[in-house]
Amino acid sequence: MAENMVSQGQRSPGPDRFDGSRIAFHSLSRRLGRPWVEAYMERAAARARTDPEARRALAELSGARTLNFLVGPYGEGRENRGLLSWTPQGGPPGLAGLPWPVEDPAENARWVCGLARRLGALDAGVAPLEPEWVYGRVQTNPYASGEPETKPIVIRPAAEPAETQDQFVLPETVNRAVVLLAPMDRRRLVSKRPYEASIETNLGYSRMAELAVSVAGALRAAGFTAIPCMNDTALSVPVAVAAGLGVAGRHGMLAAQGWGTAVRIAKVLTDMPLEPAKPPEEPLAGLCHDCGICARACPAGAIPEGEPTAEAPHPCNRPGSLKWPVDGEACLRFWVERGESCGLCQGVCPLQVSVDG
Repeated sequence: MAENMVSQGQRSPGPDRFDGSRIAFHSLSRRLGRPWVEAYMERAAARARTDPEARRALAELSGARTLNFLVGPYGEGRENRGLLSWTPQGGPPGLAGLPWPVEDPAENARWVCGLARRLGALDAGVAPLEPEWVYGRVQTNPYASGEPETKPIVIRPAAEPAETQDQFVLPETVNRAVVLLAPMDRRRLVSKRPYEASIETNLGYSRMAELAVSVAGALRAAGFTAIPCMNDTALSVPVAVAAGLGVAGRHGMLAAQGWGTAVRIAKVLTDMPLEPAKPPEEPLAGLCHDCGICARACPAGAIPEGEPTAEAPHPCNRPGSLKWPVDGEACLRFWVERGESCGLCQGVCPLQVSVDG
């Protein structure tokens, strides 16, 4: 894979690594001239003032998003902040420096994935953390209306993760990603009840937050580096595919093996010796080539028809890998304009299983 090398063994932000300031949550905020979530909630509150059912649903939404907002929210631009800190936040005393009793990477992988499921994950897997999946730089003033303030993530030899005034330092030894799937109910994503999709989406993010922080805490107590991630730090769908958890769909999301598309993805980056899963031979969902239900259902017209491409027609796309490039800004703008999240593409996707009815 292409890597731009600079002095002292560092890997630069390079054109082959995605610029996190181009995430739709950031870029749309600049176009709106205000944080997208502020405009979104203002519209939601306006609806709730005139619709009693919407008022009740908005109260439920506020509860559903609480943990997400305590930890993240969403993760963009929150690298090394609060509960998403890159360094330990306390743990059992007296264990620092003790060797982990298990040397077998396969056994370690079974342990951490089993623990993740016990903590509430639908499924979990291990992927090699390829440098090209780590953001080249991230925006440190999330959802700012003006120019983004950015800081590169540099991958280089280092004893531990660190943040300086000029860069985030990710040690080369942090070369595994534990990928965690948080559940959602797809039936609620297509419900006509006000804010039902918003509630389910925010519940998914709150579950993501809990999983990432909890699994990271366990790995740190075991004596390893662990970096909890939501939408931040590294691309989610390619890592999840590499972890053997599913394939990428036309709607730009993961179609999880055994669970379908109503999932959210969290990650924990670590240096624990872990045997990675075997990724699928074909990373794109075969059904998506001929289906197109999600593209026809998308009210924002954000999902493309036709065949996948390695080009990046929208600012929030990363070029170079074959996929159906979704217009993230168009999708999020639709959310903001109606003050309500949309999950139709996940809800109507036929890549589902009978576990949810």
